[in-house]
Amino acid sequence: WQAAVIAAFLHSAPIYIKAARAILEGVDYRFEWAAHSLGASEWRTFWRVTLPLARRGLMSLATLSFARSLGDFGVTIMIAGNIPGRTQTLSVAIYDAVESGNGRLARVLVLVISAVAIALLWPAAFLNRGTRTGSAA
Repeated sequence: WQAAVIAAFLHSAPIYIKAARAILEGVDYRFEWAAHSLGASEWRTFWRVTLPLARRGLMSLATLSFARSLGDFGVTIMIAGNIPGRTQTLSVAIYDAVESGNGRLARVLVLVISAVAIALLWPAAFLNRGTRTGSAA
């Protein structure tokens, strides 16, 4: 299972990092400037001002990245393999069910992974609601 986690991380990290950078750059610089003017160091400003202001967007992005990695197939099977009960992920199990002709199991697994993705994405939509990056209000 550790290899499956590494595979999911490797697959979603570039997307997360690029989007996280945009979220962090979208934080209103005036708040950071105010912290600096009050004597806060760069790190203290990052941890106490920038990160809390970007928290909702970063949490939403983490949820979206995880939901995307749920359906990952290629990276997972290349890094973790396909050992049922050990490294087999849901997307690989769906592939195995289709390949073995077990369409019923494949449909059930598709419904399960879809329900999990919706359960993850629903709160992510609410995390981003009302977020106004780049504004002082």
